[in-house]
Amino acid sequence: MKRLILSILIAGMAMMSEAQDPMLQQIVEDILESAGENMSDDTDFQEILDDLIRFRQNPLKMNVATSAELMQLHLLSSLQIENLISFRQKTGTIYSVYEMASIEGFTPDVLQRIEPFVSFETQGQIVAMKKTVSDLFLKSTRSFSSEVQPETTRYEGSAERYYLRFRQASSRYEFGLVAEKDPGESFFTQSNKQGFDYNSAFVNFRLGKAGNRIFAGDYIVRFGQGLVAWQGFSMGKSAETTQIFRPDQGIRSYSSTDENQFFRGLAGKFQYRHFVFSPFISLNRIDAHVDNLDGKAYFGAFQTSGYHRTESEIAGENSVSQFTTGGHVIYSFDRWVFGFTTVFNRFDTEMIREAEPYNQFFPIGKETLVAGFDWKGSVRKLYFFGEAAVSSYSGKALMAGAMLKPAANAELSLVYRNINKTYFSYFSNSFTESSRNNDEQGLYVGLKFFPAAHWTVLGYADLFRSKWIKYTTAAPSSGAELFSQVSYNPTRKTSLYLRFFQEEKDEKQILDALKYNERKVINRLRLNYAQILNAQFSLKSRVEFSAYSKLNHENGILVLQDVVYKFQKRPWALNGRLAYFQTDGYDSRLYAYENDVLYSFSVPALYGKGIRSYFNVQYKLSEHLSFWVKCATTHQFEQSNGGIVANSTTKSEIKIQLRFQF
Repeated sequence: MKRLILSILIAGMAMMSEAQDPMLQQIVEDILESAGENMSDDTDFQEILDDLIRFRQNPLKMNVATSAELMQLHLLSSLQIENLISFRQKTGTIYSVYEMASIEGFTPDVLQRIEPFVSFETQGQIVAMKKTVSDLFLKSTRSFSSEVQPETTRYEGSAERYYLRFRQASSRYEFGLVAEKDPGESFFTQSNKQGFDYNSAFVNFRLGKAGNRIFAGDYIVRFGQGLVAWQGFSMGKSAETTQIFRPDQGIRSYSSTDENQFFRGLAGKFQYRHFVFSPFISLNRIDAHVDNLDGKAYFGAFQTSGYHRTESEIAGENSVSQFTTGGHVIYSFDRWVFGFTTVFNRFDTEMIREAEPYNQFFPIGKETLVAGFDWKGSVRKLYFFGEAAVSSYSGKALMAGAMLKPAANAELSLVYRNINKTYFSYFSNSFTESSRNNDEQGLYVGLKFFPAAHWTVLGYADLFRSKWIKYTTAAPSSGAELFSQVSYNPTRKTSLYLRFFQEEKDEKQILDALKYNERKVINRLRLNYAQILNAQFSLKSRVEFSAYSKLNHENGILVLQDVVYKFQKRPWALNGRLAYFQTDGYDSRLYAYENDVLYSFSVPALYGKGIRSYFNVQYKLSEHLSFWVKCATTHQFEQSNGGIVANSTTKSEIKIQLRFQF
């Protein structure tokens, strides 16, 4: 009954509701498209969204913004920021975005992207923001399927997903809360009589001068280049081939729905002359499968899904206590910054991993200690960065990189990493091929080239190898990735690009009792065309091919058409997609970013044979109230493979979102 009342309440409020900010939504789409298939629906992207929303509402002052603040735009590379600061020091005040065209690296497309988020007040004109901004989001999602679900798949709760997020910010403080119920979890009943299954809250406030800040509740840490501690989203290999530097973001309040990668406790940022000190302490409870051996509790694996729907999932909820403390110290001198990070972690329950070869060098027990030294700085047109780290059990890791402009119309990036098989940090997330920053040696080279007006050539090559066995391999392994893209943008309304991607690496193959490595090769070729026809209509067309080979061969194709329509002088905006896909199996799957409700996204994997379509409606009824609906459907045709016939199926999803600003 309570679920019904909540659904009626959300739907009723929605009928009273702002079309989303098209510029901001396009920027979000560009960033996510750059990340490609590395994104998933549960990727933590909230911090980037919060930064863009903040700068849209309170533009970044380009005449006084620091390097760290410019990095929070997520639209500029380290070289561009260095050039901007040097230009500012030499010429003084910048009066408009057009004047920035004379700064090296600030091409017309770059200026067009940053223009909505920046302003050009001088030091004397800047007045601290006094307005307090409050934001409330309510969202409900429900999926439907024509497949008959067996009795054994019944969960404790209903199939709806409910999401609530509140945030209030001013020039001195910020606080907020997030609550979520996943599909299958109970709501105000059984194991969740309090309501939402996941609840999170945070507060941070300025202490004295602007450089000092206190954080309480839930927060994340991002230090150095991620070898020791980097929580949440980070760009890895992507279409932004030269933007591989990780800007040190320090400590930030956490407002996302990933139920694992965050700290809960107290933290701070304190600045004194050339030093910045960021200590933190956390006591959090995490999900894990806990068992008993000779009367002693132990766990062997984390439960990272965040779902608490079944008896076993509920039993593992918050079953292990995790105490973490550490800090980061920065020293800045001239154009160089040096940092030192240390993190101590302790569980209240013993960790005993399964006796598998790939687990041999991972830490066991209750405690780990990791420390790292990081650096970044420039010498003329060369920008250097990196981090060296050590961990318990003689773990060692090094990541070093450089960015340079070999010519006025070219950018080049290089990253070398060497991580031994005993190195391990629970909170690492560096620029590596593997999701675990362990046992990897590699070299990455990225290039961006502007051969002529309106043309851009992008590319990267990444070579990597491992000296020990991983979960996906049966022996030491190696691999390579190649990426290239040619873009043509004759006008601000027309864009065209051709993209090629190849991945080749060893992967475990099991044949009876024999396990061995087999070479896997994936190729993808994409042609994408986008056109703004007029103030109301814009179109995007794409055709993409995939080819997979290991022991067998698979091929795939995806053809899609997007249409966006915005009503003139009316608070409506509509967009939709019709896509046809056909692949020989899951290994030849293809990905395509989808427009969604405001500040949400989806990147579904398409495989088999079928049609994917969706339709978004955005509506604004008042200055403060906004409403979105997304309806999406995937229809799989009947298929026959080796005499096995799979019936046609239809899976649908509906999302309703309400936003109230005050």
